[in-house]
Amino acid sequence: MNDDTLIIRITTYSSMFAGIIGKIACHPIDTIRAKIQIRQTMMLKIKADKLISTLVKETLRTEGLRGLYKGLGITIIGTGPAYSLYLTTYETSKYFLNQLSFMKDSPNLISFTSGMMAETISCIFWLPIDVIKERLQVQSNLKVFDYKNTFDAIQKILKSEGVVGLYRAYGATVASYGPFSAFYFMFYEKLKTILENPLQPSFLESLCLSGIAGSMAGFICNPMDIVRLRMQVQRASLATHAETGNFGYKNLIHGMYKVVSNEGILSLTKGSMAKVLYTCPNTAISMSVAEVTRSYFINKYKSH
Repeated sequence: MNDDTLIIRITTYSSMFAGIIGKIACHPIDTIRAKIQIRQTMMLKIKADKLISTLVKETLRTEGLRGLYKGLGITIIGTGPAYSLYLTTYETSKYFLNQLSFMKDSPNLISFTSGMMAETISCIFWLPIDVIKERLQVQSNLKVFDYKNTFDAIQKILKSEGVVGLYRAYGATVASYGPFSAFYFMFYEKLKTILENPLQPSFLESLCLSGIAGSMAGFICNPMDIVRLRMQVQRASLATHAETGNFGYKNLIHGMYKVVSNEGILSLTKGSMAKVLYTCPNTAISMSVAEVTRSYFINKYKSH
């Protein structure tokens, strides 16, 4: 077994645990991020930090501590295989792209393309998780649906919308998370070049560099994330003929146009601070745990 094949195989297993740890740790701030982005009233006069604290207090007052953890069940169930497929696809894509003569001298392009491929394929798992998770997170704000828990949400979505309901806004999701993953891996791989051993960074090195890369990618892609989230919840509004939650977005571009037209261009920054506060620790924890776990097993394998 060569080194590249070994890394890919070990990545498949080490990333399962890493992804779950990162998601659990950062779920509350992800809930607040979703609540901010779903609101059509921007409240521009409220500073980002005060808006976040206001929504935290509001959620605790109306829903209790449980309100910050809505959607955590499906996240725990699905993140293991989803994050495993995500990192495995990335490493596999990177391996094959490095074999191409016209790509092997362009490491940034390889990382960017591999990141996009990783998101496109892993969305098979990620999208149903996000649809269920984010509807649970914002249902108290939209009043469109009333899911008791994860399994109740799955049952009601399948009954009223069919399987397609779980894959709502697949194109918008790939168009949003795809660039995020592309920029994230490009930034992360570039930052690792400053390390003494880029192939096996320490936990602290990976934690810091991954957090920086995640923050930059999250901020860049926040406008697309707003439209993606709204498109994922609007299908339920259409299915139930509710008065709220139907944003009328046909696709990602149309959605961004309507956000700017109806809410102002600054609305594209809605939730950007919460997005960064989520992506920074989430990517930092997930990637650093994955890197250290992977390095441990690689070294253990090579020592035998």
